Amino acid sequence: MKKIISLVLVAALMLISVFAFTSCKKETLVVYTEAGFAPFEYVDGGSIVGVDVDIMNKVGEKLGKKVVFESVNFNSIIDAVSAGQLTNVGAAGISKNPERAEKVWFSNEYYTAKLYVIYKTDAAASYESTTTDEVTGVYWDSLAGKKIAVQTGTTADLFLGDELAEGGTIYNTGASKVDFSSLSTAVSDVGLNSDVLIIDELPAKQLIAGKDGYACAPLYYQGGEGEADEAAIDVYAICVTPGQQELLDAINEVLTELGEEGIQALVNKHLGLD
Repeated sequence: MKKIISLVLVAALMLISVFAFTSCKKETLVVYTEAGFAPFEYVDGGSIVGVDVDIMNKVGEKLGKKVVFESVNFNSIIDAVSAGQLTNVGAAGISKNPERAEKVWFSNEYYTAKLYVIYKTDAAASYESTTTDEVTGVYWDSLAGKKIAVQTGTTADLFLGDELAEGGTIYNTGASKVDFSSLSTAVSDVGLNSDVLIIDELPAKQLIAGKDGYACAPLYYQGGEGEADEAAIDVYAICVTPGQQELLDAINEVLTELGEEGIQALVNKHLGLD
């Protein structure tokens, strides 16, 4: 009889534990990010902060959930969110494209950035040109034969893949890709094992701030005769696990409430411009 009672108690405790774990999981929103992409996500005082963090904290408030941010390898975020086991949302300056949209649902687009090229100042003459926008830019053509660094899985990686492939601007020119998982490591490698690094505008400027010997400029496609040059742009959205309609709706509501001015205010805050 005692044995039966003991078994019943053990079973009851197990059920309580499972229920408590499930309840805790439901009350917590785990967000996958990559905390090396300032001002959108970066580490300050031991905590992950940034524009995307502020946005997702507002989403947590709307849903009545505690938000927990986990910094992971950027290249793993889409697949992790798609699986929906460890996380249901990714916010990391993620670009919306058809390939990714086959795996996850995307929020409304909330920020448009230009791709930038980081290079050593003593090699500036090799890359810099005046574009039809009357700014100093870098044309894809000037990257012919160069070793080009990118963070694996980023939009810069996808853009570069297209330009290295047959029909691309630098196809069969001797140009090659150098993959990195860490942007800070990639910057340090410029001028050593790679010639340039392609990354989005704001992180590019943040990464070389205060560093001597580095410069950066927007990346452009050179227009044909009589045509304007075209900037290479990157558009951000937040991704969720397919089927997470309530979560997606909450994210879109927050983005709508913030609007373009609100998002820019967050950007300025994390750049120290407010």
